[in-house]
Amino acid sequence: MVSAVLRNALMKICNLIVVSAIIVLGLSAARAQNVSFGERLFRDKADCQFCHGIDGDGRGDPRSPGRAANLHETRLDREQLIEVIACGRPGTEMPHFDKYAYEDTDCYGLKGKDLGADAAHYPHSTTLTRREIEAIADYILATFVGK
Repeated sequence: MVSAVLRNALMKICNLIVVSAIIVLGLSAARAQNVSFGERLFRDKADCQFCHGIDGDGRGDPRSPGRAANLHETRLDREQLIEVIACGRPGTEMPHFDKYAYEDTDCYGLKGKDLGADAAHYPHSTTLTRREIEAIADYILATFVGK
């Protein structure tokens, strides 16, 4: 009787471990897919490499405005990266990739009218969806930050 109870408890624990492993592996695969998607966006659609460089070191194309952040040295977390990509950096050359930044969406608690000439500008490439912005942030974190 005791062995049957013990065997039943061990089976439940094993099942829990297997389910947990499947969830973790599934999330890892989804994150890896998002990073690959983010890489394509960084290099092509958003053309982040134009300013930040192919290696994220801030040495972009000589025709870029210059002074782009070295992504290896950033201390921003995922949510902060998403905000910077979506909202840009007012008063700098970093554009906003959220089509509605400073219009329908508050950025840094501000609207475009509050910033005047210092408002972040539209990108030279194209705006991005929230999913695309998140994928670029994941790519930056996985590829450049702290490396």
